[in-house]
Amino acid sequence: MYAGYLRLKSGKVQTKQVRITEKTAENGVKILFIDGVSDEILDENFGAGIDFKVSAESYMTNFRYSPYWCKPAFGKADFSDMPDETQGLIYQKKGGAFGVILPLVTENYKCVLCGNDSGGITAKLYSWAQMTDCRAAAFVRAEGENPFILLKNCINAALCELNNGCRSIEERVYPEIFEYLGWCSWDAMEIRVNEADLLKKCDEFKQKNIPVRWMILDDMWAEIRDFYGKTYDGRGEMISLMHASKLWSFHADPKRFPNGLKGAIQKIKDKGLKVGMWHPTTGYWAGIDPHGEAFKEYKDCLIQSKNGRFVHDWHQDKAFLFYDRLHTYFKSCGADFVKIDNQSGLIPNYYKNLTSVGNAAREYHAGMEDSVEKNFKGNVINCMGMASEDMWNRKNSAISRCSDDFQPENAAWFLKHIVSCAYNGLIQGGLYFCDWDMWWTDDGQAEKNSLLRAISGGPIYISDMLERSRKEILDPLILSDGKILRCDRPAVPTADCLTRDPLESENLFKLQNKCGAHGVMAVFNLNKEGKAVGGTVSPSDVFGLKGEGFAVYEHFSKTLKIVNKNETFSLSLPTANDYKLYIFAPISDGFAAIGRTDKFISPKTIKSVNGREVTLFEDGEYAVVEDGHLVFKKQ
Repeated sequence: MYAGYLRLKSGKVQTKQVRITEKTAENGVKILFIDGVSDEILDENFGAGIDFKVSAESYMTNFRYSPYWCKPAFGKADFSDMPDETQGLIYQKKGGAFGVILPLVTENYKCVLCGNDSGGITAKLYSWAQMTDCRAAAFVRAEGENPFILLKNCINAALCELNNGCRSIEERVYPEIFEYLGWCSWDAMEIRVNEADLLKKCDEFKQKNIPVRWMILDDMWAEIRDFYGKTYDGRGEMISLMHASKLWSFHADPKRFPNGLKGAIQKIKDKGLKVGMWHPTTGYWAGIDPHGEAFKEYKDCLIQSKNGRFVHDWHQDKAFLFYDRLHTYFKSCGADFVKIDNQSGLIPNYYKNLTSVGNAAREYHAGMEDSVEKNFKGNVINCMGMASEDMWNRKNSAISRCSDDFQPENAAWFLKHIVSCAYNGLIQGGLYFCDWDMWWTDDGQAEKNSLLRAISGGPIYISDMLERSRKEILDPLILSDGKILRCDRPAVPTADCLTRDPLESENLFKLQNKCGAHGVMAVFNLNKEGKAVGGTVSPSDVFGLKGEGFAVYEHFSKTLKIVNKNETFSLSLPTANDYKLYIFAPISDGFAAIGRTDKFISPKTIKSVNGREVTLFEDGEYAVVEDGHLVFKKQ
């Protein structure tokens, strides 16, 4: 079934002294191992391979299409076109059963999947280091009827086997600060971020009664002297300039922040907002300027990579020293959390050929997370970090970005964004709460973007430009104090959407989540040619939803259906501008509580239910179902 081999740096392929073994974990998941040794150095980019076949009618592969981000690709039966760098695979067999395969990252080796010429799958292992042996757990796999149980079981078996401190999402603590609405400077100000405009934005929130509770000072708050005297035309040239620039000092740029970082943060906090600091793992995109102040202060924990740039050493003690100095400084200036960017760019661009990929990831993430725990009690957003070596090696942090950057006023981007976030959540969502990125409330896709964030289960933060924030778009997402009406887990597609490309399909695209005993489903038309889509909706589409009878409330039309757990009803969406939001409320003794009708995630507005008496967290119109009838009331 499995054919294992080593690939040597000389170009030869060795099949002797290569052993493939398989063991079964307590939850029934299969763990596959490879054990091979050679007298020659293995290819650091493809040191070992395992070829095998899978019987499937359709599949979804979650693959890394850039150093930082993943997205899905879809196929049928033949796996020859499955893309390289696949970090998770879900397939459906004839008869309806599912299969899941998750490649692993061990101490020395990273495994990814790809298709091969025979229509099967190749598990490709590489170390990015000089190795003569490959002894590693390659991947976990399982088959069964429920794909969501399979995913959970595979992740738990993988974590037990890796035993590196990484945790499942159930073991991570969601930070309290991200339970509230935030704002980020990036899309609003980009590299022009400055104290004066940040304070103007704070004043705008107050004037419009928008309860933003925290603010991220994003890219270019720091002193980057490579920018001095430079001009750029358009976003593309700006990004190129950023990525070619080095950090001079971690202190705020004196021209744009005349009162320093501490002075700016204090003024923002005086206006009622907490503050988070953005920084990349590399100090700035091209590392630390060897002539600058930061280099003098941090040089004892830096290395010079083969491309000549200076970044922090990967060893845990050196990494911790780097991050702790930086985070201690941020904390002394009044910062409450950090957003750490460029995580998946660090190892391939700077540590490759110096140590193995697994070792580098374990060491530097341990140092980084220890600093975040010490200085900010774990309050961090991980970003540009979807490479599997990063996902499988964070110990404590709870939140990670799951999409490429938001693109304002771009309807085509919206389709890619919703698909990427939804399917990325299947793999990453077993380990982390997923951040669907910032967005604009005055964008042409604003309501759809707000609905996505409502069901996402992650943080919600906007990046509107000055004077452009719209309170009416945000109100359905939050309570009056800015607290997000957040679902319980990362939103993912329903089982009947898992292996079907929603951009090519004429079927509904359904995103599902839970809020306590209630189910939530957002339904979209994502057909890229603008065709009508149709299909069925059922409470059974929501994984883990318990109960026999359900009141199904559609938010936008304020209509009701009463259905049994496995009962379906038909739905069609003629255009991309048609979408639905369903609340599945379990019925008990003829009664079900829906919650506030002006909020997307209405069940989260309910404080308690006693018999047929509903108490809300805040006053407003709410809906209940009494003996099959939809009743609107006010508290």
